[in-house]
Amino acid sequence: MVIDGIDRAWLLQASRKDPVRHAYALWDLDHEPIRARFVSYRTAQTTLAYLLVWSGDSKATIVHWVGPGDEAAALASALPPRPVVAVVPEEVGARVRSALAPVDAYSVLRLVAELPRTPVSASPSSARAVGALDAERLRAWAGTIDSPLVNGYRTFDPAVNVAWGAFEGDRIVGAATAGVRLPDIWVLNGIYVEPRARGRGHGAALTAAAMAAARAAGARPTLYVREDNDPARRMYERLGFRTLDRLAWIDAGADRPP
Repeated sequence: MVIDGIDRAWLLQASRKDPVRHAYALWDLDHEPIRARFVSYRTAQTTLAYLLVWSGDSKATIVHWVGPGDEAAALASALPPRPVVAVVPEEVGARVRSALAPVDAYSVLRLVAELPRTPVSASPSSARAVGALDAERLRAWAGTIDSPLVNGYRTFDPAVNVAWGAFEGDRIVGAATAGVRLPDIWVLNGIYVEPRARGRGHGAALTAAAMAAARAAGARPTLYVREDNDPARRMYERLGFRTLDRLAWIDAGADRPP
């Protein structure tokens, strides 16, 4: 049966066995109670799969489907209306594309870094954590960039959020953040370098700085990358990331490529 909500005790137990796949759900349950809701597929005894439905994006609803494809028919009927972005297991991709058509679909990889590697050499201007002194500069920079990757930086609050900036002199040219910070898993996202500053090592420096902070907190860093983005994949592999699994990113009217 399909029900609203999620069994917190079950989620805690499931996340201990598989913290990466449940990281967004566990974080949003406590940190985004107003903007996130859950739809679960359950038997009488346990949860089999669930949708995490996040309404924090002003232009589209973001859905993460967690669980096996056997429950595709039931959960597909609970998908929100367009515009929506759904990140789903490959085996339910066809079902979700049909339910939300017309769509644009992409293959994305979920990467995780296990063991520390030798740090990459610093870029011409090293990435550094964004604190109170740089916060307004980061917000202003994000306001000049037309990319959904940087939208969250426009309201960046160093008392609540964490971010790293890549600098050339006093000018921010890129940023990265960790949208999820759990004791054992950090999800890195919003990794963006403005086009005119690319090719100078800023992306690697930002990612390495975020990875170092995660490991200092005792957590493994994880992130998502589009499978056909070969330069980014190679960079992440050099930094020690490996592919955990492949997912389908399905954009139904949101104009939000990964």
